[in-house]
Amino acid sequence: MKIIIIAAVSKNGFIGKNNQLMWHLPNDLKRFKNLTIGEIVLMGRKTFESIGKILPKRKNIILTRNKTNFLYLKNKKNVNVISSIKEIDNLTYKKIFIIGGEKTYVSTIEKAHSIELTLVHKKFYGDTKFPNIDPKKWKKTYEFFYEKDKNHLFNYSFIRYERKK
Repeated sequence: MKIIIIAAVSKNGFIGKNNQLMWHLPNDLKRFKNLTIGEIVLMGRKTFESIGKILPKRKNIILTRNKTNFLYLKNKKNVNVISSIKEIDNLTYKKIFIIGGEKTYVSTIEKAHSIELTLVHKKFYGDTKFPNIDPKKWKKTYEFFYEKDKNHLFNYSFIRYERKK
């Protein structure tokens, strides 16, 4: 199974504050949707709660230590609840996107094959960070810079990293 991490990160590594994103970049949201539609997405409990719903047109996997809090999702279509990251090793999917949050990224980065990153070229200060991308393990294979405009208050880049062999 190919594991792909997808995240938006500030210049100084933060990804959120109070369980929310700290910026609004419509092109980042479009990219996220384009990459994940029709795919499997795995998220931690806090990320699911911040989104507030099952993402449509995707198979949603929610990682939580307390599965009983999510029994109401048991019979919902396109959702599965797991209690350990080790459970993804037993899944038979060809590809899975890890969409957050901090603990989920930390526990999957060593298993990941690639990272689809939106780098926001501004320092923000939050309470959750993205793990460091070790240049000894990762190679940048794509980067495209976008300047701020009327719909995007900050400069940002789309970057792809591939795990080095």
